Amino acid sequence: MTTRHMRTEPSPEIIEVIDDDVDAFGEAAGTEDTRRETAAWVGPTAAVVLVALVGYGVLSSAITSDDTTAPVDPALIDPVYYVAEAPPGFGMYLAEQRGDAGTDTNFAANGPAEMWATPDATATQGAWFVVSAGTHHSTGRSSYRTVVNGVEVVFERGPAARQSRLSFTKNGYDLEITALGWLDRQLVRLVRSVTIDGTGLRFDNDFFTTDHERVLLADPATALEGLPAARVGYATGLPAAFADNFTITVAGDNVADRETVTKFALTNTASFTVGDLPAIIGQSASDPTESVAQWRDGQRLITMRGNIAGARLEAIAQTVHPSDSDVDRDAARQPNHSASLRPERGKTVVSGMLADGSPWVIQVDTWIADDSTPGYLWWIGQPDGGLVPRLSLTEPGPSIETFVEHGRTYVLARVPRSLPGTELHVNPNGLPSVVTPLYEVDPTLAAEFAASVFLEPVPFTARITDADGTTIASWPTF
Repeated sequence: MTTRHMRTEPSPEIIEVIDDDVDAFGEAAGTEDTRRETAAWVGPTAAVVLVALVGYGVLSSAITSDDTTAPVDPALIDPVYYVAEAPPGFGMYLAEQRGDAGTDTNFAANGPAEMWATPDATATQGAWFVVSAGTHHSTGRSSYRTVVNGVEVVFERGPAARQSRLSFTKNGYDLEITALGWLDRQLVRLVRSVTIDGTGLRFDNDFFTTDHERVLLADPATALEGLPAARVGYATGLPAAFADNFTITVAGDNVADRETVTKFALTNTASFTVGDLPAIIGQSASDPTESVAQWRDGQRLITMRGNIAGARLEAIAQTVHPSDSDVDRDAARQPNHSASLRPERGKTVVSGMLADGSPWVIQVDTWIADDSTPGYLWWIGQPDGGLVPRLSLTEPGPSIETFVEHGRTYVLARVPRSLPGTELHVNPNGLPSVVTPLYEVDPTLAAEFAASVFLEPVPFTARITDADGTTIASWPTF
């Protein structure tokens, strides 16, 4: 196993990430100070550049006309493809419509969901949470695992969005909680409280109603797009990786409270036009690196989203139109996150066998961002032997990224080559710490790398030290 002289050391005193025995709110229930304990987030600077801000009232009216003020029955929306005159380098990799066999479940999540919020909360202010089934917002990025009452829970810390995302399975249902302004120990109490059965969501303990009220019977991030009928996707770097990408979704708008949905789903919104149709553009509240544009064409709700700058997405939106003929779906390269995506230029950071007998491999590659800034792409080995690309979102300099996938917790580190003698320290709660030197993976890369993995579902901390033993990066970052 190639581990670059990985060694273990006795577990040091670790700061507890979760305290299950502490009353979630206690005497400070719902106070602003309690919620602001989670406000010190440090995130990537890949935020998109957008035009001037406008009020939510303007935003809501910008895509509402007299004949579409009421929710539209999605069944009345024909699955017509809307296509773009994609810029050079982009190719269509996806074309699917309602009713397709094997359609990705993310395409039209329709499980029960509830959103609870404090008064005057927005996507980025106050405190709120969404409990939903079948939404699959969690990505495994910046995550750790723990066990709550026998249920394994993945805690994802989205520093760019300042949101926490939890994913777990209860009573055979896949559930997620997305929250702003909540401590991890409070979210543990919420996990214990929520139950689901054939009749919907229930809470065994409604402690949060002291300062939260239910504002939506929907998940705003999902409801924003309505109920999709068709979508196409474009990306660069095909077929190896999706560097820059965007999708165009055609849907029926089945949400009555569109203004509330928009308030919690988008930030930094502005108006523009697609032809003579009023439109909006903004950032996704759940992923600020993603731009979102939306407008209505008759009764069809059109949503574009992509990991490209807002100004560029707006320019591409000007070219979007219904397809004159059925899209050649056989020619659209379906995404296949498996061995076929293995990069030719990927440099292996580590490879070998895990304690459970399964293989693991981490590779790294370079890529060029939308603004021509060079970056890195992690390739994470899968149980089936394939590799999945995960874009590194950190700035140049010492950085630690974590991923949770397939019952594995990965810790990935890099530093500039100008910092020799660095080490990655991973400290899982209750387990020995692991120390791995960062090293030159390949002379063509401007950074040194290290990776670590463990199978146990426990919280952890991690840090990078320089040659003098000084900590130069740490995780979590808040």
